Amino acid sequence: MFGGKRSAPCPYCYEGVDVAAPAFRCSGRPAPGRVACQKQQDDVRVTVLDDATPGFPAFHPERGRRLGTAYEAECPHCSGPTGIRLCPNCHSTLPANFTASSPVFGLVGVRGSGKTVLLSVLAAELTSAVARRFGASIDTVGNSALLGRLQSVRQSLEPGGDGRLPAQTAAFTKADTVPAVFEWQMTRQRRGLGGGTDSTILSFYDTSGEDLATLDRAREQHYLAATDGLILLLDPFGLPENRDTALARGVNPENLDDTPMQVLSAVTGMLREADRLGPNKKIKRPLAVVLAKIDAFFAEVDSDHPIRRLPGNRPVFDERESLDLHHHVEALVERWGGDDVLRHLRFNYTSHRFFVASALGAEPDYASARVNGRGLRPHRVAEPLLWLMAERGFLVKER
Repeated sequence: MFGGKRSAPCPYCYEGVDVAAPAFRCSGRPAPGRVACQKQQDDVRVTVLDDATPGFPAFHPERGRRLGTAYEAECPHCSGPTGIRLCPNCHSTLPANFTASSPVFGLVGVRGSGKTVLLSVLAAELTSAVARRFGASIDTVGNSALLGRLQSVRQSLEPGGDGRLPAQTAAFTKADTVPAVFEWQMTRQRRGLGGGTDSTILSFYDTSGEDLATLDRAREQHYLAATDGLILLLDPFGLPENRDTALARGVNPENLDDTPMQVLSAVTGMLREADRLGPNKKIKRPLAVVLAKIDAFFAEVDSDHPIRRLPGNRPVFDERESLDLHHHVEALVERWGGDDVLRHLRFNYTSHRFFVASALGAEPDYASARVNGRGLRPHRVAEPLLWLMAERGFLVKER
């Protein structure tokens, strides 16, 4: 555990969970001689998540017994033992390795910045390339609507799919609030702690860009306040010097209405409110600022420029390489008229880092919303998350 906390945000509803006092769900196995419980609608899940899927009864145990860091309780209806822990707020099943140190990382961005596509590719990268790189077991947990949507988006962009980019994400509803949750397990990397295994839970939610266009809308996104770190996706076409280029390439003008500075200011305002920060205090949670669609700008730089290089493949986070990229991206942002973004970050955050990413690997036809026929060739989509995990101490930084 990364500290002495007893609570952490639920990876499904983002409300705080005291890991020492979870709710439970009956396992469906009664004690000898008792009548088995029947599945039924869970009114809490209907209210919070609009999920009416029948399940065995949920309950808050009056008595339980502790087994290490886990709990086991007795169903008050059938007296059967159960170890199925639930979030008390939304009655979602908590992952087996959920602890007070399980992080929540938010992914936010302006309309049209490609959040859904990037998240769909990141989900696949985590369970394949990233898992191999770190010798880790990284698996999805549960079956959320978002996980299914991400898989569908990815399949449509691969050869054999229809090749169309997804439509703009609509403002979220209760049914859409169940995020994509992953469990990461690997051999412990942190020095001085001996051998063993580290595990953590990752939770991502795909918000609509419109939900973050103003402070009022950002304030409604309570999950942002629960995050341990944020990935902010910016559309480089939204920076002043790139607007004409975007329009000439067929980018929808409506996707350029909400500027990067607008969304950054709204998110900053919400985080300041959540953390109750005074005017001279900086936000402490790390912010990974990602220029998406970077493949559209490869022709503007030399072939050996850091934004075009592939990241390393060793099972560590290369801090030196990351900082080199950060400074080069800062220079590009300033060149493209984003000096207000740079000043805002400097005065409001104690820790921020610039990244670039391309979920597609090649420019699509923006006017027709069709991708390149070669399929997906992701470029640096996992690096922002790996930095956040390194900042948290889960991954080793090589300086």
